[in-house]
Amino acid sequence: MDQPANLDTHHDAVDHFLAEKLAFREQLHEGSRWATHSERLEHLAAENQSLRQQLVRSQRLASLGTMSAMVAHEFNNILTPIISYAQMAQRNPAMTAKALGRAFDGGLRATDICRAILGLARQESGEPVRVNLCQLITDTLLAIGRDPKRDAIEIILRTPADISIVTRKVELQQVLMNLLLNARTAVLEKSGPRRIEISVAPAGPEVVIRVSDNGVGIPRENLKQSFEPCFTTKPSPDGKPGGHGLGLAICRDIVLSLKGEITVESTPGSGSTFTLLLPS
Repeated sequence: MDQPANLDTHHDAVDHFLAEKLAFREQLHEGSRWATHSERLEHLAAENQSLRQQLVRSQRLASLGTMSAMVAHEFNNILTPIISYAQMAQRNPAMTAKALGRAFDGGLRATDICRAILGLARQESGEPVRVNLCQLITDTLLAIGRDPKRDAIEIILRTPADISIVTRKVELQQVLMNLLLNARTAVLEKSGPRRIEISVAPAGPEVVIRVSDNGVGIPRENLKQSFEPCFTTKPSPDGKPGGHGLGLAICRDIVLSLKGEITVESTPGSGSTFTLLLPS
């Protein structure tokens, strides 16, 4: 009657022995793979950097996905009058010149939007280059696709045309895109006047970029966590947090990699201001 129990005990011992042998082989394999502890640390650091770069690219594509509905709506707004004027010109040739003018204006607007979006999607980070900040901010606003006026949002630009910095263009644009999309969400959550202001100013050897809105603001108890991974205050339709909490965390990592700083000030009910301090 004791034999089955003894057999089970034997099987357990064999399984334990095999597991220890496998673990020992894996340790030997790891020891032969990495000649020194420093080599292993270097490998892990390279893997970590690669994962960070993948996360940044994924967040950039997620921003483009967020904009897709707005872009589609904007293209519909561009195409609708073009089609209407073309139909009027078919019935009344005297309207041909006006129809062509509207088609030309709409085509230019659509081209600008496509150029800005493709510029954000195609480019890799690459080496630092000299970037005109006024042009970069204008391109970023165009890439969002939807005309802010259609949502009663006033855009205020205080961006001198002659300020430029040497930086990684696509990564900085990704930060600006995220801040502008967040500002848009914040102002759409309240009634009354809606305003987003972007300003650029020199500060000695550095440049200050501010993105301000008069939206719902961030509760004081959440300010310190704003840049923490997986923390979000964005609402969803069911009333629970709706974001993934990665956007601002990635923005912080990008800005730090650009040797800059990012901070936030906010008053609930009055709005928020995100400040970037970057070397020129």
